[in-house]
Amino acid sequence: MPKLVYILYMVVVLALVAACGMIMLGCKRASEESKVPAASGPELKSGAAQTEQTICPVMGGPVSKNTYVDYGGRRVYFCCPSCAAEFKKDPGKYLRKLDEQLGQKG
Repeated sequence: MPKLVYILYMVVVLALVAACGMIMLGCKRASEESKVPAASGPELKSGAAQTEQTICPVMGGPVSKNTYVDYGGRRVYFCCPSCAAEFKKDPGKYLRKLDEQLGQKG
């Protein structure tokens, strides 16, 4: 019986390790497989020069120029579509974080 318990324990541990790995890699893979289209609406505001965004405001990883959301006259880039969906839940939170990353006052 103890041998069976040990085997079951190892199966559960390996499954958890595999799940964590898939979660960590899933964000990058999702950005390679699909794009988040720009929101329809008015053109982006032009004028003041913006610092180029290179870091995802949600996860902190490098952005994909194919995954973005246009919000409040700004184009915000993300590392993956999951982060774009998370941004849409609370844009203000992530815009503040983005402004801090870019060294701007919001």
